[in-house]
Amino acid sequence: MGVDWEERVNLDRLRQDRLHRIKAALKKSEMGALLCFDMNNIRYTTATHIGTWAMDKLVRFSLLPQDDEPIVWDFGSAARHHQIYCPWLGERSRAGISTLRGAPIRDPVWLRAWQKKIKLELEKRKLFNEPVGVDVIEMPVLFALQAQGPQSRRRPAAHARSEKDQNPG
Repeated sequence: MGVDWEERVNLDRLRQDRLHRIKAALKKSEMGALLCFDMNNIRYTTATHIGTWAMDKLVRFSLLPQDDEPIVWDFGSAARHHQIYCPWLGERSRAGISTLRGAPIRDPVWLRAWQKKIKLELEKRKLFNEPVGVDVIEMPVLFALQAQGPQSRRRPAAHARSEKDQNPG
């Protein structure tokens, strides 16, 4: 709990330190961007969370482009919530979901729409031909990512998350 007479947990510094660590790990890698589906990694890079019910769904996703800020895609209502209550994201909270873990994908149109979202962000930053790191991924999404061009590589997220914050308490 925050109080006005002392600093206990500095949440702004916590968010900034986490993002700094993951950006440093990405910078040391050969990757152009980091694509996350694991909610722990999404929370670490974007400082967003939608509740433990979605922990194993692989439905939300985020992209951290090299030398840029993270983008998060979420359920429409959650994306709007982030726009209102997560000012550090600015306009980088978007409506859009991936698969539900293990759900069959019968509509290739949906998969192409997902591909376009990632491709657009990578092309905008001239990172489309760079390898993309992925934490966990559903096979149809992996195949869609590979089909559009970028190579997938191992992720720097686990290393960055293993370094602990300097916040007291």
